[in-house]
Parts: sequence; structure tokens; C-alpha cells
Amino acid sequence: MPSSPASSSNNVRLAARCLGCGREFETEQVVLLGQRFPAERYCELCRATEEVVGEQRRADARWARVRVPSAYDGCTFENFEPVPDTRNALAVCRQWTKEFRAGTDLHQGLLLRGNPGAGKTHLAVAILREVIWSDREPRPTALFLNVPAWLNALRESYGDGEPPPNPTGYEVVVLDDLGAEDWSSWARDRIYNLVNQREQQRRLVIVTTNHEWRELAGRVGAPTASRLRRLAREVHVDARQDFREREAA
Repeated sequence: MPSSPASSSNNVRLAARCLGCGREFETEQVVLLGQRFPAERYCELCRATEEVVGEQRRADARWARVRVPSAYDGCTFENFEPVPDTRNALAVCRQWTKEFRAGTDLHQGLLLRGNPGAGKTHLAVAILREVIWSDREPRPTALFLNVPAWLNALRESYGDGEPPPNPTGYEVVVLDDLGAEDWSSWARDRIYNLVNQREQQRRLVIVTTNHEWRELAGRVGAPTASRLRRLAREVHVDARQDFREREAA
């Protein structure tokens, strides 16, 4: 019986030189039109290395899509330095992410409230990191929005500015520094639409704010504050010393 144009044999091996590292290695031979060729052109070590590098590139691309500012890019639970007044907040955030990663059907996110520099944004980014590296299928999606910056970009996009990311459809969205935006009816309407959409889509939010409920309601409006109460569990992040000052010390 005539041989097929291309065939390989598990019993016949030949020596080949890796195109990556130059080492010699053994591989199966492939016969094509009567000519012998190596089945692999890269050794096992180089193939494994390329697989790891490729996985890291994909991981970096997934994290880049979250849009965390570079100043907070390295924030994790492990490098958060708790003080007595923030240990409970750290524990609550860890437990929330543990349940999320386990596939628990969570109905509430978290609203991290505290004085400036308490570490609220650090904890919020640490949560996003755990969300993105979750083994849940399908892979969860997440987005970081600094609310004042997002509103500014949205306002500028009405002219020649680049539109900010659309939070629609993301499984988890961080609303950072809510209440720090310029107080206007336009800003209130945009925030209301965003929060109302999260509730209607049954999506999760992680909020950071410096304001108590009464003050926050005065800034974002009572309808928005009411929805936030349903969407997020309040967690106090109190620190007598500014977290940023402790990091700089």
C-alpha cells in the first residue's frame, strides 16, 4: 500500500536542534513526500517557557482591561498594612472575595467608608485582583472607575474627548471616591443612571467614600443613596493615621 504524503511514527525518533535555545533534543520524525522532518522545532523546555510567557501576557491583558490606575496597581491584601481600626475591614473584604471566588451568589457588594487615607482604595483594588484571578467560569469581568475622573471624561467626551469606559455588563465595578465629584444636577443624574443600572442588572459594586450616609445622600441624591444601601454592605475603614503617610514613612 502506498504511503500517505505525510506520516509520523511514534517508534522512529530523530535528533533536532531547537530553534529557540539551540540545544539538541529528540523528537518524532514526520515523513513528507519521502523526506524526514522533526515533528517539533522547539525543545520541551522552550515550549513550556513560551506557554508560561503566553499565559502571563494574557493575564496582564486581563488586568489592563480593569483600568486600575498605576498608583494602585500593586495593591493586594498581602501588602495592606492593617492597624487596629482597619483589621475588621480587611477581614470583611477577604471574606467577601473568598465567597465570590467560591461561586457564592452574592447579592451585595461593599461600601467602604472612612476618612481620607484609611486604605479604602487599596482594599477595593485588592478585591478586584482576587475577582480577576478567580477560577470561576465564565471568567468574571471587572472595572475600576474613579467617579470624579469618570464624570470629567464623560463631560469632555461631549466635545472632542475620548469617551470613558462604559460600565455596562461588568460583573464587578468599583466606584472609587464617590461623593468627591463636583456637586451638580448633571453629575447626580449620571451617577443615578450608573447605580440604577447596576441594580437592575443585578451586578455587584464596590464603593469607596469619605462621607457618612446623610452627607453622601445630600451629594448624590436620596434615590441613589437608597439604591446603594440595597446594593452594598457598609464597612467602616477607620485609621487614625493616613495610610499613604504610613507607606511613605
